[in-house]
Amino acid sequence: MKDIKKSAHKFLLSIISIFITFVVLEVTMRFWISHLASERQFIKYASLKQLQKKPQIKPRYTPHRYLGHILTPNYTKGENKHNSLGYRSDEITLAKPKGQYRIICMGGSTTYTTGVENYRMSYPYLLEENLKAAGYTNVQVINAGVGSWTSWESLINFETRIVDLEPDMIIIYHSVNDILSRFVWPPETYQGDNSGATRPVTMSMPSIFEYSTLLRYMMIRLGIIKPHSSIDRLLNAPPATYYAAEFYNQKVKHTYPEGIFNTVSAKEMLAANRPKYFRRNIEHILLIANYRKIRTVLATFAYSPLFEDKSTVASEEYITAYAEMNDTIKSVAGEMGANLFDFASVFTTDKRYYTDGIHVNEDGARLKADLFAKYIIDSNLIPTPQLILSETPESK
Repeated sequence: MKDIKKSAHKFLLSIISIFITFVVLEVTMRFWISHLASERQFIKYASLKQLQKKPQIKPRYTPHRYLGHILTPNYTKGENKHNSLGYRSDEITLAKPKGQYRIICMGGSTTYTTGVENYRMSYPYLLEENLKAAGYTNVQVINAGVGSWTSWESLINFETRIVDLEPDMIIIYHSVNDILSRFVWPPETYQGDNSGATRPVTMSMPSIFEYSTLLRYMMIRLGIIKPHSSIDRLLNAPPATYYAAEFYNQKVKHTYPEGIFNTVSAKEMLAANRPKYFRRNIEHILLIANYRKIRTVLATFAYSPLFEDKSTVASEEYITAYAEMNDTIKSVAGEMGANLFDFASVFTTDKRYYTDGIHVNEDGARLKADLFAKYIIDSNLIPTPQLILSETPESK
């Protein structure tokens, strides 16, 4: 009996000791996250409530009623920044100044130029510099790219926000995110509103363990959960019908095919979900642009298949899909009279210009801006400043 009591006493002391140690570590971690952690560490490991208590530390994206998310206005981090209207550029006026020629670059992270930290090294910013150096001093180029956006978000953004900027020209550069949205199953979940691939989420603590800063830190470090500031946690998260991430993970682990892909291959999934909504979104953007006398440039999508460890550029499935998307762009441009820049045919596949086979680095951004500027100039798409001053909205 005494041995049982002694064992129970030791067990109780062990529990109390563990509890006290946990409390001490928890208090230490909370002090660290609130007072000692760098801004980057805070954004990664803080809870949603902790993030809300420091509004001066802003995430890159912010929720939007119709678009899911937009760039956070007045965001700054190092050499990167967004202006007060939520574009990755210097401050601009909503109303276009007289005599200015505005070009809006539309797309996802490849337009935003993710991977290049200095906003002045993004391809739209460099494009403006190139055009001004060529004598088009009245040109302003605005970067309207937003990470993870498809052509669907660009269509809504064009209708609700970009038109207010009174653009003279838009450049549309989309592909990879629209391919991702096609990785849904069963086929009836493939919808024009992307509901099969993404859904809005109101962030909440999914488990009691995440109330603990210590446990949350450990789970994020181990990859069990994503940070509360993650776009997938804070703004949107894929439904159970979305399989692009699973395909990517299986390719990385060399376990493909598993799960759903034992029933339907990724190739069959993409073949069933053709880019009909991608085509429709681009067509609708062009219809609005044509009605408003806005010049349009459709660009094919460039990538490097030399990143053999990246299924998003090196797998047979994606390579086939990119060709299909680029053929769609060419077809729409021909049918609707848009200017077509076959960027994919002139941009390099050299790994030195990419960060991951999709996104360019600073050298790639320079080359991309050079090629877009050359196309615009050689195609005489921008009128002289004198003609711009003489144009009225009716005559454009």
